[in-house]
Amino acid sequence: MKKTYKIIGIIVIILIIISVLILLTVSHYSNYKKKEEAKTKTKVHRVLKQKGWENKIKTEEPIFTFNTGDNYLEVTYKEEPYNTYQYYYDLDDDGKVTGEAVLKEKYQRYDLNKNKYKEYRKRHHFEEKYDLK
Repeated sequence: MKKTYKIIGIIVIILIIISVLILLTVSHYSNYKKKEEAKTKTKVHRVLKQKGWENKIKTEEPIFTFNTGDNYLEVTYKEEPYNTYQYYYDLDDDGKVTGEAVLKEKYQRYDLNKNKYKEYRKRHHFEEKYDLK
């Protein structure tokens, strides 16, 4: 009986240690993500304020991806609701803020692409068959 209690106790202690390590890792990641998003947001807002565009913002969403290192701010302006601008703050580029415009999917026109896709689907595709005798 004592051996089973010892084994169960050891398993419970190991599970507690593993759960604490997982919680610490998740909290560290979320704190790091919040700090990076806030840093990018402040740098981009400083540039937008200099240009006089800060009052024209409709929506904004900071995005940070830990795996790829993407760190940017997606901004949609009141005057251009069909465009989304992505502003990057890059330390490697002497702290410059760069941006690019992305047309939202619901406003893109797929008329030509739909026809090309239908033609592609109608084609006979090549099948690979091997005779291994």
